[in-house]
Amino acid sequence: MENIKISKICGLCEGCKNVIETTKAQLNKGKNVTLFKEVVHNKNANKFLNDLGAKIKTELTELNSNELVIIRAHGEPPKTFEYLNENRIKFKDCTCPNVKKIHNSTQEFMLKGYKIIIVGKQKHPEVVGTQGWCLGGAIVIETENDLEQLNEIKNDKLHLVCQTTFNSSKFDELEQKITEIAKQNNCELSVNKTICNAQKLINLYAVELAKESDIMIVVGGKNSSNSVELFKNVSYYCPSIFIEDIYTYAQELEANSIKINKTTRIGITAGASTLKEELIELKKLIESDLNKIN
Repeated sequence: MENIKISKICGLCEGCKNVIETTKAQLNKGKNVTLFKEVVHNKNANKFLNDLGAKIKTELTELNSNELVIIRAHGEPPKTFEYLNENRIKFKDCTCPNVKKIHNSTQEFMLKGYKIIIVGKQKHPEVVGTQGWCLGGAIVIETENDLEQLNEIKNDKLHLVCQTTFNSSKFDELEQKITEIAKQNNCELSVNKTICNAQKLINLYAVELAKESDIMIVVGGKNSSNSVELFKNVSYYCPSIFIEDIYTYAQELEANSIKINKTTRIGITAGASTLKEELIELKKLIESDLNKIN
């Protein structure tokens, strides 16, 4: 049906695609593969890999030298790699290249004497990982309330980076306030807006689709920052639902009092950790259900 459209750019970003393809390739070689924690923030993608034979472990002490460990796209702090090397545990580092750039940038500026500021969610695994590369010394700013931490820093050098999936406009607001504080406290401020370009494009195309749709369906992990952000953005333009399981779409529509028929313009998009196959299957499912309507 032409009135059901999948957004031109959506689903797996390159970082998430890499960790999934790397895992599949190692399994195909007959390797004993273990995912260290959720390799992406999408339970279906993790289940997909688990069903193929990859185990999932969440504690370093659970890992052993008989397995090949996959490091997740969010990255890990140095202590994880130290443990793996010390215990001669083989691993594939699938940290997203954009996250790696942040690790390298923060280390470089720390060596130059800068204090590191990370704009992002306090407990997000990417932020926790980056903090580790700053020897735990980074200041994390998630909301305006966290800016108080900067008041006592005077006559110093600051380097500002950002969680790759953080809200772009929210970052701009916080950056402006951080700039003001730095100026008041006579601090030099270096800014690197490290929001992922894939995330920007996914949102851009989703919003354009939302503008011409009657409803939007966002598929992604409920614990995925970029998927949550995507849902907020499209909801501004038309009624929208956010689902993890494509087979629950009808229940979600009903729960939100949204009715569809054969002429309803339906837009489908997904966060950066969602398999594209899920979106194709969802489109087929909706078409099948609508074709049953007289």
